[in-house]
Amino acid sequence: MLGIYFSGTGNTKHCVERFVLSVDNNAKSYSIEDGTLIPEFASHDIIVFGFPVYCDSIPKIVKDFISENAKYFRNKKIFIITTKALFNGAGVIHAKKMLEACDAEFLGSVQFNMPDNIRDLLIMELVFSKNYDRVIAKTDRKIDKAVTKFRANKTIKSGLSIFNYIFDFVLKILWFYPKTDKYISAPKIDNIKCNRCGICVNNCPMNNIKRIDDKIVSGDKCTICYRCFNSCPKQALTILGHKVYAQYNCPNSKR
Repeated sequence: MLGIYFSGTGNTKHCVERFVLSVDNNAKSYSIEDGTLIPEFASHDIIVFGFPVYCDSIPKIVKDFISENAKYFRNKKIFIITTKALFNGAGVIHAKKMLEACDAEFLGSVQFNMPDNIRDLLIMELVFSKNYDRVIAKTDRKIDKAVTKFRANKTIKSGLSIFNYIFDFVLKILWFYPKTDKYISAPKIDNIKCNRCGICVNNCPMNNIKRIDDKIVSGDKCTICYRCFNSCPKQALTILGHKVYAQYNCPNSKR
């Protein structure tokens, strides 16, 4: 078994690693950003693939990863883990379709609630609990239950109901769907607050943030992972919103 994931601020990494190690304490997990991942595909038949659901969509970086590495998914058995805070939408549906087009076998899927990392929109600040430890502890118990079912070869197929298809239809016509279905021009950088530390430059999975003439500038290939936003020590970045209400990174996780 091999775990692979994309994780902006550590939520999905936490869930994939806990799941995989609970099934097989010798199993390893890799970020899709890790250059040593691809050679590992050949020696594993079962892949646990984790990513966050952005409103309804798969992160664009994940879509690109699947498309660009389609041949490595061929004949693999894929179990999907998604993380979310509010919308579960059709993220699993879209991923399943893409992976099956690569001739992969879909084993099942499970979705876990984790603390939301979008903290530059007031609605997110008002809606979601700030008791991160409690949310994560509850999810850990759900992960352990899912592991028990997986080891017993019981079918788990979360995120494939008629309600997910309805969410997919509704969310596609709302404002935020186009924001999450493609790369966007972000983040917005307050160069008065910015101290040019370069943390955002080093952490961006898309190499979308650069230092030019001693100034931090962003491009148009943001995948909305919020890693730069939540790691900025000066709160100088915003992505979908315009104000930093809080910052979040999953405890004990670098990503």
